[in-house]
Parts: sequence; structure tokens; C-alpha cells
Amino acid sequence: MTKGDIMTIKDSLKIKQPEKVEDVITNFIKDSVSKFHRDGAIIGLSGGIDSALAALLTVKALGKENVIALFMPERDSSPKSEKDAMLVANSLNINLKKVNLTPILNEIGVYKLEPPARFIPRIIQKKYVLNKYMKFQDENETTFLKSLKGGEGIDELKRGIAYHRIKHRLRMVMWYYYAELYNYLVIGCCNKTEKLTGYFVKYGDSGSDIEPIANLYKTQVKELARFIGVPEQIIEKSPSPDLMPGMTDEFALQMKYENLDMILYGFEHKIPEAEIEKEAGVTPKDINYVKQLMDLSRHMREIPPSPDLKDLL
Repeated sequence: MTKGDIMTIKDSLKIKQPEKVEDVITNFIKDSVSKFHRDGAIIGLSGGIDSALAALLTVKALGKENVIALFMPERDSSPKSEKDAMLVANSLNINLKKVNLTPILNEIGVYKLEPPARFIPRIIQKKYVLNKYMKFQDENETTFLKSLKGGEGIDELKRGIAYHRIKHRLRMVMWYYYAELYNYLVIGCCNKTEKLTGYFVKYGDSGSDIEPIANLYKTQVKELARFIGVPEQIIEKSPSPDLMPGMTDEFALQMKYENLDMILYGFEHKIPEAEIEKEAGVTPKDINYVKQLMDLSRHMREIPPSPDLKDLL
């Protein structure tokens, strides 16, 4: 609703013409396949809402016969994720190829960075992960903020960063391996909220040929997903990278997506901070936190820098 004649931030975030948004995205995917001289598209299907939405839009654009989905679990993945990925693949009637990353990660030595998980009940694993994550947090900085600063010299946190990010990057390697086997386009699944806050892995889940949903905030992803028919249980599950037991997006970010999106939207549209605080129900500290995330992750959204040699060559 509106306050008087003024549209609230929450209302402004709502997609006004979902049919047209769907058309623009599907045409973009179709045109990109042609532009890149590809024969179809490949997508990493995690069982989460972002990949489910991207997969559905890709099938609408190209047809189910021209889309392959990859599900890539590893030791720490939730057993439920495969069921959810299968649910989405079956609803779209597309081929789902499972590639287990555990042997590769084990061979590299990644799992040696953390205590052995075999025979440990998953509920205990979850408690361990969440308690360890909160151990690095203090009243001034969240663990996620510290991770964007490279771990701030904390060896245990740096190991955790490496442990997490290599899994994303290995997934990306497998996407391109299979994409090149079939001459397919790699479809990215990052959304706008992730992009603006750095909640993605450079050359990991952001490694793709195109990003169809990168201009949708997370709350808009949920809205469009419901509009075009993503299964409700996928829409309602807690978003998670599914790379560490128990870790969800909102726990890692230490903020709910609804509040985060309202802050980001307010920044984008130059809404006074006092108004953002009031409408989003956040504090000045929250506002500053999001500003820091955006600033620290800026390099992740840009082409790698190089020295200026124009006057020397």
C-alpha cells in the first residue's frame, strides 16, 4: 500500500509487470544463445530458488530438449538438496546430471581443513558450523564482513574462507567442462542482492556466460518464481549455498533479505537514510553495514584492474 500519495519502498520493490519481465529475460536468454553461437544451455541446479527460477526461464526460452542441469553435491551437502533439485528437473522434464565433487575435494585436501564429519550426526555438524561462524563475529563486524576483508589475519577464518570458496569454484569448472562438451551456454544464477553485497564467490557462482536474474533483488526472485510456477516448497525453503551444514544466507549475512533489499533499493533510488531506516525497520548501524558490504565487494563486480601504460607504449 502507499502512505498518502507516496509509494513505500516495500511496494516499490514489487514487480509491476511480471509477464513483461519474464518475456524480456527469456528473449535475452534466447538471443544470447544465438549471439554466442551455442546449441543450448547448461545450468547448475542446487535445489534452491535462484537456480530453479533461472532453469524455468531457460526452458521457456530454449525448450526442454536444449537444457541440461547439473547437480553437484559434496560431503557437506544436505540430502534434501538432491530431492529438491530432482523436483525442479522433473517439473521441467529436463536432464539432470549428478556430479559428486567429494572425491575431487578430498584429493585436493580440502576436507582436512575441518574436523572429520564421518559418523557425526548432521545436527551436530550444523551446531559446529554455526557456533564456529559466530565465534569470529564481534559487535563491530560480522564474520561475513571480515571474510570480505580476507579474514583480517585470523588463520582459522582464512581456512574457512578457502574451504567454502573452492567448492563454488569447482562447481564453475564443471559447468564449463560440460558446457564445452555440448557447445552450451553457461547460465548464471546470481541475483542483484548477492551481487551488490558480495554474497557470491568471484570466479565461482558468478562465473557464467550470462546472468538472467542478476537485476532482480532476492525478494523479487521469490515473487517472479511464484508467478511463473516454481514449486512452492522451493520458494519457501531457507536460501542456502548448501556448502556447510546448517549455514543459510540470512545467517551468514546476519540480516533478513526483506530488510536488506529495502536498504539496497533505498540506496539505488537515493532515498534519505532516515526514511530507509523507518520503512525497513533497521538502524543506522545496519545502513552502515550494508554500505561496507557494497564497498568491500566493489572489486568483485568489476573487470580485474591493470596498470595504466598508455603513455609508455
